[in-house]
Amino acid sequence: MSQPETWSIIVDDVRFRLDRMQLYYEPSSYLISQFFNTQGQSIRTEMTINGEPALWKLIQTHLRGYEILPLKDGVVPYLSKEATLASLNTIAISYGFANLQRKLQLELGATRTKKYRLLVRVSSWV
Repeated sequence: MSQPETWSIIVDDVRFRLDRMQLYYEPSSYLISQFFNTQGQSIRTEMTINGEPALWKLIQTHLRGYEILPLKDGVVPYLSKEATLASLNTIAISYGFANLQRKLQLELGATRTKKYRLLVRVSSWV
């Protein structure tokens, strides 16, 4: 039996097609365990999940090897940039996208870190 060339993730009726190389871009992800057995043979060609298609479009872009960060404003029109980053991070953690999670952690740290200058006054106690 020949192996399929593409696998599909269906998110709220939106189909995202990925090839083997794109799926293995995140080699320890949940998707690998759902599409392939331990010998690397395909065990199914599609799966349906609940989620937000606009976020999964970003995931698909990441799995294709493109940089999705930094995000531009309005990439998900009804979410703030910070909410989009946090939501992507939740997906990355849930699905085991370690490469994406590492990049998101850096981005989240950059957006959440504010620089403060602390003035310390030292006086002598007598």
